[in-house]
Amino acid sequence: MTPGSGKTEVISYSRLYRLWEENSWSATGLDFSTDAKHWDEKLTDRQREAALWNYAMFLLGEEAVARTLTPVLDAAPTHEQKIFLTTQIVDEARHHVFFDRFMREVAGQGTDIESTLSAVDGLVTWGFRQVFNELDRVSDALRKKPGDRALLAQTVALYHVVVEGLLAIPGQHFIQRYVEKMEILPAFSEGITNVSRDESRHVAFGIRFLGELVRSSTDCRDAAVEMFNRALPWAIGVFIPPNLDPSYTECFDFTLEEIYAFALRSFETKLNRIGIAPSEIALLSRDNADYPYDERARRAWVLIRAGIIGDERREPEVSPEALEILFEGLTRIVHLDVARALGGPIEFDLTDAGTWHLEVTNGHAEAHPGPAGKPALTLQSTAADWAKISVSRMDPRVALLTRKLKVHGSLSSRAKLPKLFTF
Repeated sequence: MTPGSGKTEVISYSRLYRLWEENSWSATGLDFSTDAKHWDEKLTDRQREAALWNYAMFLLGEEAVARTLTPVLDAAPTHEQKIFLTTQIVDEARHHVFFDRFMREVAGQGTDIESTLSAVDGLVTWGFRQVFNELDRVSDALRKKPGDRALLAQTVALYHVVVEGLLAIPGQHFIQRYVEKMEILPAFSEGITNVSRDESRHVAFGIRFLGELVRSSTDCRDAAVEMFNRALPWAIGVFIPPNLDPSYTECFDFTLEEIYAFALRSFETKLNRIGIAPSEIALLSRDNADYPYDERARRAWVLIRAGIIGDERREPEVSPEALEILFEGLTRIVHLDVARALGGPIEFDLTDAGTWHLEVTNGHAEAHPGPAGKPALTLQSTAADWAKISVSRMDPRVALLTRKLKVHGSLSSRAKLPKLFTF
């Protein structure tokens, strides 16, 4: 398949429905008595704390998706789509019952549905709240305008591809791996396997549905890309543990970088199947796709630990390696013809972190530390503000107006600045 072409074999809606019938299961039929013993006797304090943090996001996430799917059902244009979406609503309710029972009967959180939700609400991350607030917003908008196909594309992009495909399935994969390896929590293991199978079916539906929408009109395509651009910076922040503590995953024998690499590979595969090239997504366009996924995930975590991505409440503390990653990303979003027309290199005067420069040679851009010699254009800011601009946390136009970004050069060079980079 050609990346971004959307030409791939996809499963039919009728087959997806038949799979739902063939794989039905009972959330209330699971016996958690052995799980409760394992929770107390086979898990360490850190493992219980880490599992509680992780499973809380699944519980609250399932509650959110169960109540936000009906607008998609109402807006779906075909009967086959509506039939499948009806099965998915049933699935999401069953998933909520499953996680609710486990959190209460095994982890001892709350005494009923409402109190259990309340007991774990404080465990979720900044990224989680941003993603699910947006899901509430876009699904409510679709409820009011069910005929808006672009809005439908955005809702499916966020619901099926980001929430279920990018976030839920990778999390479930690693949970399944460690509960099977440790031979713990048998009822939970059975339930999470069933949940994962359901989610895979939902994502397959979403890929087919969104692919049809993005191929149907440029408005739907542009709307889906816009949603991915909006949601991806939040999604990066969903699985960041308290105090960035790696022991929250390492206690179960996997690393944070591992789960990010798995999720990134999965997300890019889904984008290609939908018909959207990963390079069309702003944050991914800055990433070097030639690197293996484990290296790309490691580099992402350099930026997360520096406070550049993952939680926009943090002020960046930019490390030398983070700067190197940011400037390498900058070379992939510079418009080469505009940069060449400047007639000289671009210098970046980071008032608290030294100088970098970018120049176009032999048809490609390169960035290096140090001064440019005779720059055609000089951009001046703090390292933290430049980091925010680099990952689209700060609009460069706002930075210019507030004097957080200053520009020096000839009038003709400064006039080219708005077209120089794709921020």
